[in-house]
Amino acid sequence: MEREEFLKLSEELAKPIDFDELESSGALIKKGKCYYLSNKDLLPSHVSRKIKSIEQNRNGIKVTFYK
Repeated sequence: MEREEFLKLSEELAKPIDFDELESSGALIKKGKCYYLSNKDLLPSHVSRKIKSIEQNRNGIKVTFYK
């Protein structure tokens, strides 16, 4: 990995996730304290990189994020 790539990646990971915006755009659905993936194509790249785990359950695709 070159220095420019590393700096770009570190900038992306430093951006906070705006959960309210993602809910209003339809990318995520909040059920209780959990978030479920509604449309993966609507997730920005910096949010996709922060996904910690994906789990399929009866409510849909549950996603957890790194802080």
